[in-house]
Amino acid sequence: MTTKCSNEFTVLDYVGGIKVPGDVFTKPANEYWALVFLRDGMKFLHRQAVRCDEVVRGQINPDGKLKIVSYGNLPELGSVHQGLLTCAFHWYAIAACQYVRTVGAIALRQDSTRPRPDEYACSVIPEVVAFRDKVAAHFAWTTKNERDNEAERLASIIPPLTFINDSFYVGAQTVTRRSGGRKSNSTDIKPWSISGIHKRMSDRYWPGIIVGHNAGANTCLDGVE
Repeated sequence: MTTKCSNEFTVLDYVGGIKVPGDVFTKPANEYWALVFLRDGMKFLHRQAVRCDEVVRGQINPDGKLKIVSYGNLPELGSVHQGLLTCAFHWYAIAACQYVRTVGAIALRQDSTRPRPDEYACSVIPEVVAFRDKVAAHFAWTTKNERDNEAERLASIIPPLTFINDSFYVGAQTVTRRSGGRKSNSTDIKPWSISGIHKRMSDRYWPGIIVGHNAGANTCLDGVE
């Protein structure tokens, strides 16, 4: 972990000021071991997503001077395996929420005035939490949860990827439905990119980790079968 450690304390959240006694990552156990493997998993998924961004950006916006919103059957988007990239977004959302909630739970155990883990996660990565709850953990379409509306149920099951300017996003398409005289929309599912969220996570939890378009991304989800 790239975290400030000493014999006295380890910083878990540089923005929220969360730290714990001792050097918990020298021989991590239990919740600290979970933070290590979740961080490594997100780092791996970020590398794949960045490479996919690079491949498509090099074809449709190589100079970075265009404002682009692309989705569907645009031929250039076929240069990456969109099914696997969609899975990467699902996996990243679940891992990120697990990570942030675990940090929140550690903080609450030390200080009962801290927010609950779910509240803390919503304050740090609200768009990822919404995607996790309505899409990644389970499709809202498969349930009749009263917290989901008809538009969100449909939005959860349609192909979610959109390429905006220089990165792939999910949640960028808004669905509107009218059913039984009631109108609903999916605006609570907000747009986010793995590259953008990973930078936010890195700045907050692991400052010093290199992120960006050249952060060791040497593979691409390009038609693996």
